[in-house]
Amino acid sequence: MNSKMPVPLRKLWFAPWIMLLTFASMSHAEHYDVYLLAGQSNMDGRGSASDLTEADQLPFVNAIIFYRNAKQTSQTWCPLSTGFSVPPKFKGDLPSSTFGPEIGFTRILMEHSPEQKIALIKGSQGGTSLKEDWKPGTKGDLRSQGPQYADFIETIAMATEQLSRQGDSWALRGLLWHQGESDSKSSQADYQRRLTEFIRRLREDLDHAELPIVVGEVYDNGNRDSVRAATRVVAADDPTVGLVSSDGTKTWDPGTHFDARSQLLLGKRYASAMLMLQSE
Repeated sequence: MNSKMPVPLRKLWFAPWIMLLTFASMSHAEHYDVYLLAGQSNMDGRGSASDLTEADQLPFVNAIIFYRNAKQTSQTWCPLSTGFSVPPKFKGDLPSSTFGPEIGFTRILMEHSPEQKIALIKGSQGGTSLKEDWKPGTKGDLRSQGPQYADFIETIAMATEQLSRQGDSWALRGLLWHQGESDSKSSQADYQRRLTEFIRRLREDLDHAELPIVVGEVYDNGNRDSVRAATRVVAADDPTVGLVSSDGTKTWDPGTHFDARSQLLLGKRYASAMLMLQSE
């Protein structure tokens, strides 16, 4: 694993309770089901946390997150809550005022298995494309890979190494992928080929040939038919890939970023699709 960070990090974030979390992990080993979250702004999350209920804004007891993108990083594992998202022009420290699908996703998983421990590794960045930023290239050749892809592989290694160093065990259980707005001008064939290659290469880098993957539809604003169609075909062609529909969702801006209710809904749909894949 290359030690050079492909995407520069400008800020580090610490909080007093991180030390407590680390100490607790060291004194009592846990087993975590690890889920990966990758994509662009709608995976990073632009839903307003203030639009959620008080219960949905509370930190989870049995779920943690390792968050890293070009502008911010949690630096270590933190209790999962809203705010692990970096909206445009955000210059403060985490947590921010926004959230992604991780809240609804984890809520359903915890309802399904209340005693399980969930660990999310989130590497998302607004405005990134599959054509360039997430290009998986050749295994072990950083020059052939897009910066976001290389950074994500490094993030996974950093996060899982921390778990192991704390004495915790873990199992990689699946990936959530929500991306495509930046590739809306691509043909269906091109995006389908790129997404298929991304999935194949990610599984190769993670040494997990049948890693369950759930892909989400981008919002239908009338200009993303090729990406939406390609996403559906990729999911239909691979029994280990699930699909999350964006039907019934709304955006808070002109047709791109899901509002809080829709982010929560999509997260729950991600969880349902993931559980279905795991049961097959």
